[in-house]
Amino acid sequence: MSTQSSTPESVAITSRRPEFDFSNTPRIWLADPFKTHFMNALSVLIPYSERTVNEIMRKNFDAVNDPTLQGEILVLIKQEGNHAVIHKKSNDLLQQCHYPAIRFFEWLQKKSMLLIRKCSSHAFEMAIPASFEHFTSAISRDFLTHSKEWTGTQNNAAIDFVNWHSFEEIEHQAVCYDAYKALYKSQWRLVLSLLFFWMPMTVLSTYAVQLYFLHKDRVIYKPSNWLPYLKFIKQSIGLFTNGIFKYRHAEFKPWQTNDQVLYECHLAKHQPGLAK
Repeated sequence: MSTQSSTPESVAITSRRPEFDFSNTPRIWLADPFKTHFMNALSVLIPYSERTVNEIMRKNFDAVNDPTLQGEILVLIKQEGNHAVIHKKSNDLLQQCHYPAIRFFEWLQKKSMLLIRKCSSHAFEMAIPASFEHFTSAISRDFLTHSKEWTGTQNNAAIDFVNWHSFEEIEHQAVCYDAYKALYKSQWRLVLSLLFFWMPMTVLSTYAVQLYFLHKDRVIYKPSNWLPYLKFIKQSIGLFTNGIFKYRHAEFKPWQTNDQVLYECHLAKHQPGLAK
């Protein structure tokens, strides 16, 4: 089976290597502890997730016939590698800020992913990158669209980093899906793997790590924080659950009109070589 790239022709997926100095980042670097530690939890899980995406894309690169899509896969691998390096730097700083269990969560994720891939069929393994990109693009889209709600009055290097990462996730959002479609026509395989496996796994791991951060900062033990915490869970869980059934349509394309508008709005801020 062969499929072509569905990334719009006006989008040039580009590998950028900005620098970020996290040394003066406040402990609560977004609008509140719940948003901050949600993003911290994602940061803990991202490096090995992106390494997994890259490994699967490299493994199946030669099976993709479309030269345009092959080129996009190569740039995606560079982008994801850059993301993982900076998230690892961020996680090292979090480790130094008295969050020792970060290494345990990283180890647990690595062991779990290795076991899952060992037991996976080739088709299920090919659905992993598409599933991961479904979540990251949804979160990125929300962060860029509702920036003020996420950041409040904060302005720091960590926010600059999330803006850059979110922009690149939007930029390459179709690549892993297109690669999956190049090898497998079954839309329902992707829907079912998202619905019954990756969505529950991702929700459980993300909110568990977030709860650890809230525990370490003693935030969760204040009754005045319980209602805001539950409100955040209710608002944010849709980022993982919404849109899964859209993949059942064979003609579905990840890029929507609003995505292109969002991309164009942020493009000038992330030109190659732009210093942060």
